[in-house]
Formats: sequence, C-alpha cells, structure tokens
Amino acid sequence: MKKLIATLIATILIGCASKPTYNQLAMKLHMGMSKQDTINLLGEPKKVSARNTDKGAVEVLNYWGLSVIGFTPVDNQMLSQDRLSVTLLNGRVIEWGDKLDPSEMMEKTQETMREVMKNPQTVILK
Repeated sequence: MKKLIATLIATILIGCASKPTYNQLAMKLHMGMSKQDTINLLGEPKKVSARNTDKGAVEVLNYWGLSVIGFTPVDNQMLSQDRLSVTLLNGRVIEWGDKLDPSEMMEKTQETMREVMKNPQTVILK
C-alpha cells in the first residue's frame, strides 16, 4: 500500500513538472555560441531561414512553444507566447530574441530608416 501511494504521489509530481520555456533557455545563450551548441541547448528549430550577405552566411533559427486554446494545443508561431529567434552569422550567435515583438519590429524599422537617410541612393534589402 505504501508503494502504491508513493508511486501515485511521484506520478502526480512528474505530471505537474513543466519543461523550461524558450525564453528561460535563452538566458543560457551567449554571443559567439556555435550553431551546434545552440541546437544542443534549445533543440531542433521549427523553422530555419538563411541568406548570404557581404559579411557572410546569416541563418535564423526559429523556436516556439505550443499554445493552448480551450483544451486544444495549437502549434502556431504567431499565436505562441513562447517564441525565440536566434540569428547566426557564419555559424555563430550574433542576436536572439522575439522577432515578432512589436518593439523589435519598430527598432528594425528605425534602423533601416536611418540607413536610408544616410545614403538615399542605396536601396536596403533585409
């Protein structure tokens, strides 16, 4: 009987445990971290994009957690409250955060506008 109660309590406690969010795991990221170390920490990304630039190869690894609507889990980046994008340049971390955060979008827009104002003849494609 004691074993049954102990097993029941252990099962309940394990069921209540939650895995860390991507935002919690992001606290362990650091500049210059390798792509493989990043994947070892965060797991395989759900979406990857890549492009070549004058500075080298840029990759963006996108992660997000499930959202729950009612009792239904939904795997959607836009609906998730737990999103993380990690930007790599030549296989090394140079930036991370929530790329869909409105303040992040505003900052990128302002940065682009400053670049255009410096040299109006240049078209910036990012």
